[in-house]
Amino acid sequence: MTTAETLHEAATDLATATLLTGDPHRSRQYALSARAYAAEVLLAADATAAQHHDADTYLHNANAIIA
Repeated sequence: MTTAETLHEAATDLATATLLTGDPHRSRQYALSARAYAAEVLLAADATAAQHHDADTYLHNANAIIA
């Protein structure tokens, strides 16, 4: 999977986690997945500055849902 695809997965899972706030268990599962994808982008050697910024934002937002 490319860095762009991984970032897209993070965004999609974060959006799903946000939509599922009425179901805390499922919301948390999607947020955990989003966080993992975002972390992968942050560690990717080929990530651009913009991708880094987006991944950092997704990571923080996912952590807010998980907390």
